[in-house]
Amino acid sequence: MTTISHVRGCNPQSMLDFAADLVKQNDSFVVKVDAMETSVDTAMNHWKGDAAAAASEKAMAHKLQGNHLATTVVGIADQYNIHGVSLGDTRTALIRLLDVEMKSSGMSVDDDGNVTAPKVPAGADGSNSASGALTQQVLDGQASGFQTRIKNLLTQFGDGETAAAKAISTDLQALGDYEKKPDGAPARSDVQAILDGKSQLPTDPKKLRDFWETLTPAEKDALYEKDQYIGNRDGLPTVDRDHYNREKLDDELTRAQNGDPAVADKLPDLQAVKKTLDSNPEAMLMLMDTQSGKMAHAAIAVGNPDTAQNVSVNAPGLNGNVRDSLGSMISEAKNVQNTAQDRLKSLPDDDPRKGQKVVPIAWIGADLPQANYKNIPGDLDGSTLAGYEAVINDDMAKAGAPKLATFYDGVRASHDDASVHLTAVGHSYGSVMTGLAVQESGHQPVDDLVVYGSPGLDLPYKHWYWPVSGDQQVGNLHVPDGHRYEMTGGDDKIANLPRFGDNPRTLPGFTHLETGPSTTPDGVHRDGAYQHADYPRNGSNNQLRTSGWNTAMIVAGLPEEAVVKK
Repeated sequence: MTTISHVRGCNPQSMLDFAADLVKQNDSFVVKVDAMETSVDTAMNHWKGDAAAAASEKAMAHKLQGNHLATTVVGIADQYNIHGVSLGDTRTALIRLLDVEMKSSGMSVDDDGNVTAPKVPAGADGSNSASGALTQQVLDGQASGFQTRIKNLLTQFGDGETAAAKAISTDLQALGDYEKKPDGAPARSDVQAILDGKSQLPTDPKKLRDFWETLTPAEKDALYEKDQYIGNRDGLPTVDRDHYNREKLDDELTRAQNGDPAVADKLPDLQAVKKTLDSNPEAMLMLMDTQSGKMAHAAIAVGNPDTAQNVSVNAPGLNGNVRDSLGSMISEAKNVQNTAQDRLKSLPDDDPRKGQKVVPIAWIGADLPQANYKNIPGDLDGSTLAGYEAVINDDMAKAGAPKLATFYDGVRASHDDASVHLTAVGHSYGSVMTGLAVQESGHQPVDDLVVYGSPGLDLPYKHWYWPVSGDQQVGNLHVPDGHRYEMTGGDDKIANLPRFGDNPRTLPGFTHLETGPSTTPDGVHRDGAYQHADYPRNGSNNQLRTSGWNTAMIVAGLPEEAVVKK
């Protein structure tokens, strides 16, 4: 039987730390395997004939075998993540019950979770009065309730440890099997049907996650060989998305550097993704796509969103693009993350949010208007009439919104705990796309919505034939009153001249957060945000502005800490 002292002595966070280190070491292994492949390819340029063909075939076999091993390690890391989160939540709940709820109750608890109520003192003659008996009955009932909860948590923790050991042992056995037989077993029939083009992977993120969890590493690798953008599929565990997207990034970066016309024009974007990942070891590449749009697309998480209690997805606006914007978006995201987590750490011990993790995601998953950018091909060039037309119509927002809505679904589907607090954040034209995304039907709703510098959310008017300010159908946003927030700077010309409906500050059901200078609850004086680009940027004191603090507090699930406009 699992005991209280055993649970106290366990550190599930070490499982998450080990998983992160395992992924990092595995990435280094993959880089070495890719370097081997590159060396062989280079040699093949000067070596022809039967011997060269045989050597090339042998090298490819080694590459695939290395991939199987790497994918197996990714699976092991994911098991540590899944069970580390679950065990950590159970341990936290038990310790909070023991050390906070029961602290002043006078109850005694033994190591097995048996709870004894204090005895009501007897009267002078040694007898208990009716009121004393009733008090004792109440205390015994409370003790019984505490005991039931403690024992349930102890059982849950023990069962979780058993499940973790079984899952990790199974994957370790698979790793041992690949060491003995690197090619692995043949794909099962339903997987082979997908490989043969007779069937498709599930498109629903939750169904894809469930299917993915049944696959062997060799089957996952085979599916990657068929679709090398498989890491972009919403619902896959983030460790797998990161693994396969880094593989594809290295492939396309090499090809672009060698002048491959399919990707050569995206070289600055690919270099920006690579630089951002190299500069941020905790970052995970959730999206990497140079083919589906005129622009390159990417999404990077600052940490593993599958193991964080609070996750945000930030969609940028006008002139946002991978080559110029991704690095700064990640820097801004880290500032929000640090501020949010510092505040969560400072909460009282009896607050269940204390110590929670926050993982922001920078999402450039669709084409965006480029009003001043000269190097994007075709009609996205801001120097052309079509480029300016893109800024003033919602075509790109409408094209990107379904992708963003499905990405939200994927974050929930891949998360190791269904209770994740998910916040949608949109700036400028990104708020238009975000507004449309949370209007999409058939998707799981986000928990909170934050928009700033918004030229409107593209909401329909109740009376389309006679639009009246404030008459938009706010109920179309699948985010309830009290969970919608907006910020508008006083000198923000784009937000103050809305193009896509009313500015959210005029809409009912929105909380209007401060953008001016303020001293926030942590005692820090913060600059105001006035211009359109100010909101996410640090102020003159290298601290988040008031707008950045407000974003951090909503993302952290601490809305009571945000500064509301008076």
